[in-house]
Amino acid sequence: MREARLGRTLVKDAWMRPRVSRGALRTSPEVVAFTREAHGVPRHHDVRIRKELLDAILTYVLEVGLADLSLRPLAKAVSASPRTLLYHFGSKDALVLAVLGEASLRQANLLGAWYARSAEHDAPTLLLRAWQWLVAPRHERLLRLLFEAYGLALRDRKRYGPFLRASSNDWVSPFTRALEERGFSSERATALATLLVAVMRGLLLDVLATGERARVDRAFRSFIAAIEF
Repeated sequence: MREARLGRTLVKDAWMRPRVSRGALRTSPEVVAFTREAHGVPRHHDVRIRKELLDAILTYVLEVGLADLSLRPLAKAVSASPRTLLYHFGSKDALVLAVLGEASLRQANLLGAWYARSAEHDAPTLLLRAWQWLVAPRHERLLRLLFEAYGLALRDRKRYGPFLRASSNDWVSPFTRALEERGFSSERATALATLLVAVMRGLLLDVLATGERARVDRAFRSFIAAIEF
């Protein structure tokens, strides 16, 4: 089938197929649960073809976004038919949730793999390096997609509820564990991780909106310098 070649021909970004290093941070339970729910596959479907379709769909969505997503142009872009997409995903809503589940899981896996390479750093250095990694231009498309999904989910909790529940804790949990491993109490680690993620997401949104990386980078460094480690 032509669909069987989609993953190899359309997926080009390195982050799309991350390798998770041994000893990496565990993915948060919320992301795992959301991904399992989003990836539910009817028993008669070809899982391999569905996975390759999902890779190609995610590449397309990273370019065009979710707001005006339509099955017919999407199907044409991934060299499939609307009927094929509905066969493998059940509905447009289920397809969107599958895409967001895959994006969330791969983001979490990348964060964990990055942490495994940075685990020797102290807390201030670790958090600065995490920021530098997240704000890198190669992650812009993924961040735009996730911010768009947050906005849609806040307006339509019924449709995007699983994604919203998962995304509320997908960064807090790994940063909490990282701080606990550096001697922070559980209570303080959770509070600081929550504040850290809020600051990171706000500043990332600023970068995406303005492109003023130097100013935003100075703001994050000032935030880290103000923390009593």
